[in-house]
Amino acid sequence: MPEQIDPFKLPFTEAIQYFKAKLPLPSTAWDTFADAATDFAFVLSKVTSAELLNDVYNLVLSGLENGDSYGEFKKGFDQAIGKAGWNPANRPWRTNLIFIQNLSSAYQAGRYKQQTDPEMLRLRPYWQWSHSNSRVPRLHHLALDSKVFPADDPFWKTSYPPSGFLCRCRVFALSQRDIEREGLAVETPPQETVGIQDKATGERKRVPAINGQPIAEPGFTTAPGGSDAQNREQILQRGLDRLPLKLREQAIQAIESRRDR
Repeated sequence: MPEQIDPFKLPFTEAIQYFKAKLPLPSTAWDTFADAATDFAFVLSKVTSAELLNDVYNLVLSGLENGDSYGEFKKGFDQAIGKAGWNPANRPWRTNLIFIQNLSSAYQAGRYKQQTDPEMLRLRPYWQWSHSNSRVPRLHHLALDSKVFPADDPFWKTSYPPSGFLCRCRVFALSQRDIEREGLAVETPPQETVGIQDKATGERKRVPAINGQPIAEPGFTTAPGGSDAQNREQILQRGLDRLPLKLREQAIQAIESRRDR
């Protein structure tokens, strides 16, 4: 199997570029900007302070650019929320979630960009799911460990990890030679589907599942970094429509200030 890279120790250009394209935006829930909107929005659930959002955004960016440890992030995060007067429930868990989730998503988005490059797809047309060790593994993710599917299968459009909070599964691109050398079989992805609610549109849709469990949980049903930047405003609009008027105006101002740069 190709060597695994620890995204928390090495700078990753594509991951950094992905995160820099995000905008810190206010939210009324964790899924105000979900699915495709996560490619363009950085949110902290129910946090509306622009100053706090920007402070934490910059802490995560520093983690990507400089390889800051979790301890360094936590120190900066505690200072930022202390200044803002915010003390979230389940604070240790919340701090860890913000750090791990954002770095993992950016890393996977960078990998997705690399792996979908036309030349890379030509050389490595197969993708392998790798389940990272977890104290409480998702059994339907564990069932996918080491499975190989064609890279161009629609399965990956909705099921490219991270496929839920703190999911640290990864995808590796393989060549035909890799398949033969490792004695692997290229299989058909799971054909079972279940209906879930699209967090962005509110519509019901069907996604791949194993034993009744959606492989990608609601809010995580788009490949990270897979959204077309030309549709950015349309995608963000779905989240904007869910905000109260004052927060919507704040978010629009943030979007327009980025556009003017």
